[in-house]
Amino acid sequence: MYNSAFIFYETGVECCEWQGVGCDRRNGHVVKLDLRSPISFIDRYTLNTSNRLEGKISPSLLNLKHLRYLDLSMNNFSGQSIPEFFGSFKYLEYLNLSYSGFSGVVPPHLGNLSRLQYLDLNQYEYLLSGYRVLPYDVSLMVKDDLRWVSLLSSLKHLDLSGITTGNHIDWFHPVNMLPSLLTLNLAHCNINIPSIKFINFTSLNSLDLSSNGINSTIPVWLLNLTGLVHLDLHNNSFHGRIPDSFGTLSSLSSIDLFSNQFNISMPDLFWNLSSLVSLDLSHNGFQGSVPADLKLCNLSVLNLSDNKFAGDLSCFIGNMSDCLRNSLKQLNLGKNQFNGGIPNKIGEFKKLDGRLILNSNRLSGKIPPSLGGLSSLREMDLSINQLNGSIPESIGQLSMLGYIDFSGNQLSGSIPESIGQLSMLENLYLRNNSLVGVVSEIHFTKLNNLTYLSLSDNSLLTFNASPHWIPPFQLKYFVASSCNIGPNFPNWLQTQTDQLQVLALSNSSIRDRIPEWFENITFHITYLDLSDNQIGGKLPRFHGSGF
Repeated sequence: MYNSAFIFYETGVECCEWQGVGCDRRNGHVVKLDLRSPISFIDRYTLNTSNRLEGKISPSLLNLKHLRYLDLSMNNFSGQSIPEFFGSFKYLEYLNLSYSGFSGVVPPHLGNLSRLQYLDLNQYEYLLSGYRVLPYDVSLMVKDDLRWVSLLSSLKHLDLSGITTGNHIDWFHPVNMLPSLLTLNLAHCNINIPSIKFINFTSLNSLDLSSNGINSTIPVWLLNLTGLVHLDLHNNSFHGRIPDSFGTLSSLSSIDLFSNQFNISMPDLFWNLSSLVSLDLSHNGFQGSVPADLKLCNLSVLNLSDNKFAGDLSCFIGNMSDCLRNSLKQLNLGKNQFNGGIPNKIGEFKKLDGRLILNSNRLSGKIPPSLGGLSSLREMDLSINQLNGSIPESIGQLSMLGYIDFSGNQLSGSIPESIGQLSMLENLYLRNNSLVGVVSEIHFTKLNNLTYLSLSDNSLLTFNASPHWIPPFQLKYFVASSCNIGPNFPNWLQTQTDQLQVLALSNSSIRDRIPEWFENITFHITYLDLSDNQIGGKLPRFHGSGF
C-alpha cells in the first residue's frame, strides 16, 4: 500500500508513534491500524487519490499477529478483491472496509474471525450516485450463502449495506445465530423478509432494511425487538395494517417508513412512543387526522409529507404541547389535505432550525408575522396553497433562511424590502401570485448567496433597478415571465456571466434590441425564453449547451 500521506514514516522512528498505529503498552505489539482516509463525503466518488491508500495489499500485513483493530475505509483499492488472508487475524475485533473501492465476492474466510465484534463492508453510497465515474468496479456480492456470518459469535455491529446478496440467499438464519448483535444494516441488499416468528438477536437496537424493494407486511419477529432504538424501513413496499403491538417498542428513538405503501388510517400507536426523536412517515398513503394534543416531548423531526392527512392545521399546530414546541426542529406536513390557516403560535416553535414545509395543502388566510420569530429556520415552503394578504415584513428577521417558496398562492401587496437582509438566502420563489409594486436593488442588498430567483406570473410586479447597479449575486436561474421587466433589457443582467443556466423573460414588456453584451451571459445557458416581447436586432452567438 502506498500514499504520499504516509511518507513521513521514517526509518528509526518507533512505529508505535506513527499516525494511525496503536500498540499494546505492556508488550509493544501493534494492535491497531487506523488508516481511514480523511477525505470528504463528496471526494469519495472522485478520482482524486490524494490522502487515500491505493495499490495491492501485501500479505506481509499478517506479520501483525496481534492486530485487534483494522480500518481501511474511504480508500482507493481500485476494484481489487478483499484479501482472503484478512480471515487469518485471529485476534481481530474491529474491521472496517467500507467505501474503499473493493469489488468481487466477499470472502467467506472472514468467518474465521471468531473474536470480531464490528464488521463494516458498507458500499451503499456508491450505489446511489457517483461510483459510475470510477474506471473500475466497486460492487461487492455474496456468492453462495452467508453461513460464514453465523460463525462470528461475538459480533455486535454488522453492516453489509449495498452488497448484492440476492433474495435467493438466506440471510436471516445466519444473523439469527448472533445473540450479541446490536446493529444490523442491510440496506440495498436485494433481500426478502422471512415469515418467522421467533428470533435470537433480541438485543438489537438498530435495524436498517431500507431500499430492498421488500413487499410484505410488518414482520411479526420485528415486534420482539423490544430494545430497538432505530428502525429504518424506507423505500420498500411494506403495506397492510401496522400491529398494535408495534406500540410496545417504547425505546424507539427514530422511525423511517418513507416511501412504502401504507394506505391505511393513521394508527394512534405512533403518538404513544414517548422516546421518539425522529418520525418519518412520508410518501405513503396514510390518511385521517393527527391528534391535536401531541405530547411527544423528545420529538425533533416530524415528516408526514405526501400522504392524505387532513384536518385544521391551526388546531393541530395550535394545540401542540409546550414541550413539543420546545423540541421540534423540523416540521414537514407538505402534500397533504390540511386546511385552515397558519396559526400565530407557529412563532413559538423557537427550536425550528431546519425545515418548515407546509406546501401543497388547502391552507388559507394570511402568513402570520409571528413567523419572524423563527430566527434559526433554514427552509420555508408554503407554496401551492390559498394563502392571501401580504408577505410580512418580519420575514427579514429570519437571518439563517436559505430557501423560501411562496409560489402558487394568492399573495398580494408588495415584496417587503426586509427580504434583502437575508444574507444566507439562496433560493427565492414567489411566482404565480398577485404581488404588486416595484422590486429594486434594495430588495437584494445583502443577498450575496442568491442563486435561484423566480418572480414569474405576477403581472403587476415591476423590476426597476438602477442602470448602474451591480448585484451582489450570481444567478443560475432567473425566471420573471409575465412581470414588468422592460422596456429595456436590464443592464444588471450583463453581470450574470458565471453560471446562468435558465433565463425566462417571456411576456415581460421588453421593447428593445438585443444588447451586445447578451452573448456574454450565454456560456452556461441551457434554457432561454424571451418570447412575447418586442425584441429586435441581431441574434448573438449562443454558447450554452442548450443551443
